[in-house]
Amino acid sequence: MATMKEIAEKAGVSTATVSHVVNGTKQLTPATTKRVQEVMRELGYRPKKSFLAQHPLRCNVIGVLVEDMCCFPVPDILCGISEALEPFGYHILLHNMHLYDIIYNQYEMIGAYREQVNQEVGVLLDAKVEGIIYVAIHDRHLDGLLDPVSCPVTYAYSLGSSRDFFVTYGNKESATEIARCLIARGHHRIAIIAGHPHSFPTMKRLSGFQIALQEAGLTIPDGFLAYGNWEYESGYKKTVDLLKLPELPTAVFAMNDAMAAGCLHALLDNGLRVPEDVSLIGFDNREICEYLRPKLTTIELPVREIGRQAGNLVMEQIASQDDEPRSIILPCKLVERDSVAAPTQAGIPESL
Repeated sequence: MATMKEIAEKAGVSTATVSHVVNGTKQLTPATTKRVQEVMRELGYRPKKSFLAQHPLRCNVIGVLVEDMCCFPVPDILCGISEALEPFGYHILLHNMHLYDIIYNQYEMIGAYREQVNQEVGVLLDAKVEGIIYVAIHDRHLDGLLDPVSCPVTYAYSLGSSRDFFVTYGNKESATEIARCLIARGHHRIAIIAGHPHSFPTMKRLSGFQIALQEAGLTIPDGFLAYGNWEYESGYKKTVDLLKLPELPTAVFAMNDAMAAGCLHALLDNGLRVPEDVSLIGFDNREICEYLRPKLTTIELPVREIGRQAGNLVMEQIASQDDEPRSIILPCKLVERDSVAAPTQAGIPESL
């Protein structure tokens, strides 16, 4: 028998739309409903009795397990999840694990706390939630972190395995766009202040950046790649180290806005102007970007949309009992402000 995915492909709609038609969980346009129903008849699709219909006493609650509420992406992701669930009459049961104080910026250490995480999952299961959304504070692979459970699970702001449902954003593609932006402005000597060397986003962003360099016949000059730790202080220190090199970069890509802020202040403290002497790009589009002087050019992450898509995924699983894994990688947006310009050496002090 045909699957919902096959129906969706032939009808030119999403799997979620097919699920809504089958289960009556959302009002669609008559034309869309008719098209989907025609394809269902054509392919001989016979829907199973829906999960929702079988459970009239369902609690209408989705458990949301967050690594830490205090961290950057979580509030907007939660807003997106809520926006996705409200039309279905579903609510959030939020459980905060407070992991930032434990892990700090050693995000890849999450596996060491696997037992604790699964205990927290058990708290949500005891509350009879119909699905679980796991919200990470740092994008990385989380496959194998959670024990198998009896309800749908979706990961937000992270990757799972090929057997999981997850929603995250394009690290590699965003870094490629950053490099192309700097190269288009005429920069050839570009330094990079990366995060932890074995961090997933560090590796993906570095890979994406090098794609654009290779396209332009460029490489990262010796000494121009420095590894920080995602914090302001490391951005400052690594920039001071760059300024000791025989030849200075004309642009710097810092892999998050905190390190970019440290880089900016180190440049200014050493008599350099941004962007006249050195251009600078960050990553994340944190609120600080608007308050730095100059305002920071950076990459904006689709954090609220990650939440919406995660909410939609878990509802699709509940409505259709579809266990075919899905992964969604959302594009980011380059936000151009005042910290990038064409390169010039005119104002760099000779003492540097």
